[in-house]
Amino acid sequence: MKNVRSGLVSLCLSLAFLFGTLSIPSSVHAAYGDRITISGTNFYAGGQQIFMNGANTPWNSWNDFGGSFDYAWWDNHFASLHSNGINATRVWITCNGEVGINITSSGQVTGATTAHWNNLDSLFQIAQNHGVYIMATLMSFDHFKNSHTNYQNWRNMLLSDTNLDSYVTNYLIPFVNRYKSNPWLWSIDLMNEPDWVYENADSGQISWDRLQTYFAKATVAIHQNSSILTTVGMGSVKYMSATAGGSSGNKISDAALQAKVNSPLAKFDFYSPHYYPWQEPYWGIPFYVTPTQWYLVWDRPVVVGEAPALGSTGHTLTNDFANAYTNGYAGVMPWTSNGVDSNGNMTNLSPATTAFQSAHNSLVFPAASGDTAKFNFEGNALQGFVGTNGLTVAASTDRAYAGTYALKMTANSTAAATYYAQMDNPAGFAAGATVTFRIWVPSGAAIASVQPFVQSNAWAWHGNFQTYAALTKNAWNTITVSIPSNAPTPMKRIGIELKTSGTWNGSIYVDSIN
Repeated sequence: MKNVRSGLVSLCLSLAFLFGTLSIPSSVHAAYGDRITISGTNFYAGGQQIFMNGANTPWNSWNDFGGSFDYAWWDNHFASLHSNGINATRVWITCNGEVGINITSSGQVTGATTAHWNNLDSLFQIAQNHGVYIMATLMSFDHFKNSHTNYQNWRNMLLSDTNLDSYVTNYLIPFVNRYKSNPWLWSIDLMNEPDWVYENADSGQISWDRLQTYFAKATVAIHQNSSILTTVGMGSVKYMSATAGGSSGNKISDAALQAKVNSPLAKFDFYSPHYYPWQEPYWGIPFYVTPTQWYLVWDRPVVVGEAPALGSTGHTLTNDFANAYTNGYAGVMPWTSNGVDSNGNMTNLSPATTAFQSAHNSLVFPAASGDTAKFNFEGNALQGFVGTNGLTVAASTDRAYAGTYALKMTANSTAAATYYAQMDNPAGFAAGATVTFRIWVPSGAAIASVQPFVQSNAWAWHGNFQTYAALTKNAWNTITVSIPSNAPTPMKRIGIELKTSGTWNGSIYVDSIN
């Protein structure tokens, strides 16, 4: 969505991350896939620092959840996110309030539709399946904009304490309680670009007093009921700084929120301002300066919550990511992974996210045990792998080469058969590379052979065939696959072929593919 102000076009969207304690856990069972917490100005998962190598996937079909939700699209797209090194994305839970949430003309919120909850259940299961953290953006300035039927309902909600309480009690707290046990919901973004609700006549020009009251009531409710992290996707640094040009103080500071609700829980856990080139004459480009130099009080993590996937002016997105990390930012989430407008798509985004993952894999997919392999299945994530011919695949804690999880491949064959555990379009494997697999097989199994493989862009097969007799039983076997230097890129598929020799119901395990 675009917002025009003073002749300048700004894109606006937001999704969120999770809140936890403000200390690093002393004991952990995993890292990637654990609830994200904060220490100082960094995020941590399972005691290991994590950088949000992120994106925005705001919607597929405007107002998806309770509207035209397409499970297959979201499932396929989240698989693509993870395979391109993206560990987090920002999703708009409602785009303008026309679908999903039940609200009266007076602004009273009474709950949400069954379809809304069912679709969100699917979304968060997809996030867990593919290992992608979600920043959930609950509303946008679009809710208040006079371009849709029920905009006045939402203005009435914001203008009344009683109505705000109905939103918190009947929607926000049920949302939190429904999903707080899923660590892949790492944060809640309370509103996409509230700046325009305050500034623009078509969005109501509602006071900061009312916006701050909403933020205060909502952050207290989230913190009282969960460990989900909180933020708000400000359209620029102007209204969250006392030093930026044109600013009149930080409208979302702890003091500002606690003046509305007298509680230490009334606060945002991290900042996630947006950057677009129209801002450069006023506040510059964030990636090449520190958060302090970008006019922020740098006392908590700072994520660039939106930025063009095309890159900042005069720079590649790859350089934007690299310099953001060097200058102390805790994440970058470009707009968008699915090309909802002219600011770019996965084609523009993926070179930057895969390059950052390649340079800092342990920051993108941290493993408490030191398992920093590209595919480590930590946090109960399948990472896009699927089974064929009736093969069941699962992230399992039965055993692991490193970390806590491995991919469990379970076959139930009544005769000799061939099965595959595979994922399509794996990122980060170049021609001439050697790919290492760790495979565990049991003794006494009706297995004929195991063959890890990679298929290059012309579907050429590059595998390493191993007979069952050649494998060490009840132990991890390290098997490598060499990709020829002249193999066409990008790679089309990576996987493990399992052939049985007869009737057999059992499992093998795969871990630490790198």
